[in-house]
Amino acid sequence: MPGAGIRQHAGARLRRSALYSATALFCAVLAVPAQAQEATAAEEEVAQLDQIIVTGTRVRGRVPTESISPIDVFYPTTLERQSSPEFTDQLANIAPSFNTQRFPIADGTAFIRPASLRNLPPDQTLVLINGKRRHRSALVNLQVEPFGTVNQGAQAVDFGLIPAAAIQRVEVLRDGSSAQYGSDAIAGVINIILNDYSSGLKIDGQYGSTYEGDGDKYRASLSWGTPLTSDGFFNLTAEYFNNDFTSRGHPRADAAVVGNIVGRDRVPFNGLGQRWGDPNAEGIRLFFNSEIGVSDSVRAYAFGSYADQDFDSSFFYRTPVGVPGIRPRGTLMVDSDGDGQPDPVDQALVNAIIARGLNPADYLTPSATSPSGWVALNPIHTRFPGGYTPTFGAEIEDFETVLGIRGESAGGLRWDLSGRLGENRVAYLLRDSINPSLGRLSPTEFRPGTLTQRERGVNLDFAYALENSVFAAPLNIAFGAEWRSETYIIGQGDPASYESGPTALLFGVGSDGFQGDGPESAGRFSQNSWATYLDLETDPTDRLTVGLAGRVEESAAFDTHFDWKVSARFQASETFALRGTVNTGFRAPTPGQANTLDVTTTADASGTLVPLGTFPVSHPASVALGSRPLEVEESFAYSAGIVYAPSRDFTVTLDYYNIDVDDRIALASFNIEPGSPEQQRLIDAGVPGAELLGFVSFFTNAFDTTVEGVDLVANYRADFGEYGWAIFDARHSYNKQKVRRFDPGTIDEERVFDLENQLPRNRSVLTFDYRSPWNVDLLVRANRYSGWQDFTFGERASFGSKWLFDLAATWHIRDRFHLTVGGQNIFDTYPDRETNGVLNFLGLSYPLSSPFGFNGGEWYVRLSVDVW
Repeated sequence: MPGAGIRQHAGARLRRSALYSATALFCAVLAVPAQAQEATAAEEEVAQLDQIIVTGTRVRGRVPTESISPIDVFYPTTLERQSSPEFTDQLANIAPSFNTQRFPIADGTAFIRPASLRNLPPDQTLVLINGKRRHRSALVNLQVEPFGTVNQGAQAVDFGLIPAAAIQRVEVLRDGSSAQYGSDAIAGVINIILNDYSSGLKIDGQYGSTYEGDGDKYRASLSWGTPLTSDGFFNLTAEYFNNDFTSRGHPRADAAVVGNIVGRDRVPFNGLGQRWGDPNAEGIRLFFNSEIGVSDSVRAYAFGSYADQDFDSSFFYRTPVGVPGIRPRGTLMVDSDGDGQPDPVDQALVNAIIARGLNPADYLTPSATSPSGWVALNPIHTRFPGGYTPTFGAEIEDFETVLGIRGESAGGLRWDLSGRLGENRVAYLLRDSINPSLGRLSPTEFRPGTLTQRERGVNLDFAYALENSVFAAPLNIAFGAEWRSETYIIGQGDPASYESGPTALLFGVGSDGFQGDGPESAGRFSQNSWATYLDLETDPTDRLTVGLAGRVEESAAFDTHFDWKVSARFQASETFALRGTVNTGFRAPTPGQANTLDVTTTADASGTLVPLGTFPVSHPASVALGSRPLEVEESFAYSAGIVYAPSRDFTVTLDYYNIDVDDRIALASFNIEPGSPEQQRLIDAGVPGAELLGFVSFFTNAFDTTVEGVDLVANYRADFGEYGWAIFDARHSYNKQKVRRFDPGTIDEERVFDLENQLPRNRSVLTFDYRSPWNVDLLVRANRYSGWQDFTFGERASFGSKWLFDLAATWHIRDRFHLTVGGQNIFDTYPDRETNGVLNFLGLSYPLSSPFGFNGGEWYVRLSVDVW
C-alpha cells in the first residue's frame, strides 16, 4: 500500500512518544489523590448565558449579553459530540461564521487545514490560549487554483493540534481587535480557555467510520485534575487519535486505460491512479494548565502543549511508458513530437555524462536509430509498469510553554507578567517517487526538508478600576506592553531530493511531486516587534457603556503602526440594547511569507503536471517578474447590532459588520510557457532551472476587499418540568465579499471570482439539545449551506444548497459511564457533482470547494468514564 513505509516509521515514533507520555501520566496519577469533579458539563451549559467572558474586554464580570462586541461561547460537550476528532471540524460544525474546507493533493494544506472567520484568510484571525497569543504553524499555504482561494498564501495557527477534551470553553469574538491584541485580529479573536478543575479523572474513547466503510476514526483521551497545595490546581489532558483515509474519486481516464492493459493491480490505488479524500493521520496531543497561589494577592501560572502527529496522502498520478494511446510522464520519457517514441538525445549530452565518469546506461536508453545511440527514455521506467503516484507525508511536532505571574496591589492595580515560547516543526516525507535526473540510480524515498516556526513573546499588562464621581461606573484603565519575535527556519532536504543529475534538462530535477529544499533554499529568517496599548472602558450613565482603545506597534521589518477602536453599548430598556464598534486593524507579513522558496507540482489547464516554483520577493525570479517589498495589510471596520434578552433563558443578538482590507497579500502566479517573455526574463536573471518551470509564484500586496455580513444568534433554554429541559440554539451568518481593486498582472479573474463566490453567502446552524430526567440525552443539529460557485481552468460551475443533519443520543449509566451513539450527516448528503472537464479527467467526482467536504455520512460510538 502506498505510504506504508511512512506510516510504519511514523507509527514507531508515535508509539514511543505515547509510551513515554502514558508512563509519566500514570505515575503522576498514582502519586496524587483526587476527588470528584466540581461541576458537570451539563451544568456549565446551563450557565452559558451567565458565563463571565474574558475576551474583548478587560473589565471584570462581563457576560456575553453585556459585551460591547458580539461574542459566542461554546462548550466541550457540544464540540465532542461529533464524529470528527479535529477541533477545526468541531468548531466549524457549530459556528456558521467559521469555515473550513478539505484539500486533498495540496501539499501540507492537506494535513494542516486552514480555517477562516467571516470569509477572511485564516491568518487574519488572532488565536489565543488562556488569553495569550498562540504561535503559528510552519506551513505557508502555497497552493494555487483550484486548491484554495480564501486560504491561499496564509500562515496561521493549526487548530488541529488542540483536543476538545482539554477545553473548558471557547470564546469567539466576532469583531476586529488589533487595537486591543495586535497583529492578525482583523476578522476577530478566538480565545480557547483550558480546563482548570482541580480534581477528577475522565477517560474517553471513540470509534467511528463513514457509510462507505472507509475513514475509520479512533480517539482516546484522558483528562485529569489534581490540587496543587491548598490553593492551586494542575490539569492535564492527553489524547491519541488514528484516522484512516477516505476515497471519493473515480479512476482517472488515463489510469483506467492503463489498468485495462497492464492490470488494475499495477496501477496505484487499485486502478484509481490517485486518491481524492482525507489523509491517513495518527498522533498524540497533550495540554496542561496549572496555577498556584504564591501569596494572598499573587498567583503563578503555567500552561502549555505538546503534539506529535503524522500524515500521509496521495499526489497526482504519473503515467507509465509503453501503453498505447497514453502519453507517458515526462519524467520517464520525452516525446516532444507526440509520435509515441522517445526523442533522440544530443551527442553533447552523452559526452557530458561520460566526461563526469558516469555510465549513460544509468540515465538513458540505447537505441540503434538515434545518431548518438541513445534516446530520452529514463531506464527507471521499468520499475513502474503501471505508472507511479508519489505518497506525500509530514511529521508534525509542536510545543508551547507559557509561564506567568499575576496579582493585585492593595490599591486595586491588577498586573500580569508572562513569557511564552512556541514552536511548530513540519518535516516532509515523500515515497513512491523518483528524482528523474538520477535515472535508475534514483531512490524512491525522500526527505524533502523541514519547516520550523518559532515564536517568543513577553507581555506586561496592567488594569485598574478608577473610582470616580463623574461616571456611573468606575473607569477601567488597562495598559501594557508586548515584545514578540518570530523566526522561520527552512531546513535542507536530503541531497537526492534536490540534486540536479546529468539529465535534469530532459526529465526534470529533484524529487518528483515535491522538490527538496537545497542549500539555496535553506535559511533562518527572524522578525521582531514591540507594542504598547491603552484600553479604556466605563459606563458614563446607567444605560451607556463606552470603550476606547489604541495600540502602537513597531516592527524591525515594517513601519510603526497605530490602530484604534471605539465601542459603545446603549441599554434602551431592561430587555433591549444597541451596540456598535469602529476600528482599524493590521496584519504584518510573516517571515515565512517573505522568505519561502518551494518547488512543487500542479496541474495546468490541460491537466498536464508542471513544476510550480514559489520564490521569496527578493529572489531574482520574483524580481524579474516585477515583485515589490511586502507591506502590512490594513483594515477599517465597523459593526452595529442589537441585543434582546427578555429573560435569563432567552437571548437574541443581531449584528451587521463591514470590513475593508487594503493591500491584501496573495500569491502572484505567472504561467511560464516555453519561449515566452516571462521565461526569457527568468533565464536572463540567471534563475537555475528556468527552462523547467511551468509556473512561478511570489507573495505581493495584490488586492483590496470589502467583506460585509450579518450574524444572528438566538438561544433559548426551555424547562419541561418533570420531562427535563432543552436548549434551542439558532445561528445564521450572511457574508458577502467584494474585490474592490486588484492588479491584473498578479491575480486573475478566476481568483477574483472565487474570492467573491466560492464560500456560501448564507449558512445556518440549528441545534436542539435535550436533557431528559431518564438519564438519556438527545442532540439534533441541522446545518444548511446555501449554494456557491467556483471558477477553475476556465470553467464556471454552480453548486446547490444543502442541508446536513446530525443526531446523537447519550445514555448516562450510574453517573459514571456515558455512552453516546451518533451520526453526522445522517442522510448521507453529498455536494453536487464536479462538472469541470479537467478535474473530471483527474478523477475528481465532487468539488474541492465544498464547504462540508465530500465524505458523506458518518457514524460513531463514544464511551466516557468519570473514574473519580
